[in-house]
Amino acid sequence: MLTLDTLGGPTAPSFEQPLEMLLACHDKIRRFCDLLDKLPPYIDEHGVDDAARNTIDDIVRYFDVAGPAHHTDEEEELFPLIEQRVPTAVPRLEQLSAEHGYLHSCWNAIRDDLTALRDGRIKQISKNELQEFARQYREHAATEEAWLFPTASSTLSLEELRQAGEHMAARRAQAA
Repeated sequence: MLTLDTLGGPTAPSFEQPLEMLLACHDKIRRFCDLLDKLPPYIDEHGVDDAARNTIDDIVRYFDVAGPAHHTDEEEELFPLIEQRVPTAVPRLEQLSAEHGYLHSCWNAIRDDLTALRDGRIKQISKNELQEFARQYREHAATEEAWLFPTASSTLSLEELRQAGEHMAARRAQAA
């Protein structure tokens, strides 16, 4: 059965630990990408049943809300401070920002297909399209984990990280 049971586990880091929280978001992103990979074979075997519809709803909710919030957190809290301290990092920051935009535009196309599938307007979805989106998102997360988070950790003060966490929490409260 297609379920989100794998999303449980230990308590996620809080906004008091912003880099750890962003890393935990990457773990969730990977889990949702895994669900995107599993969805077409599941539908081939079971059709678009309640489990598939619920999974699609969860995927859509995650990439509509949490994904963009995660990108905003990085771009508004980490990027400017890193840019101030490490001017040579600007091209990498610009590349990460461009990837955020590209992933968002790819998501919009996939989202339309997923909701059409969920609502019965189409019978199947492109496995390749879903896998490519998942692959690109995984690669993007790996790049951030290899460079962005270590750079932020070694560049930003504990006070700056605390403030970043407060800003991230405030944005979430405002959106709610």
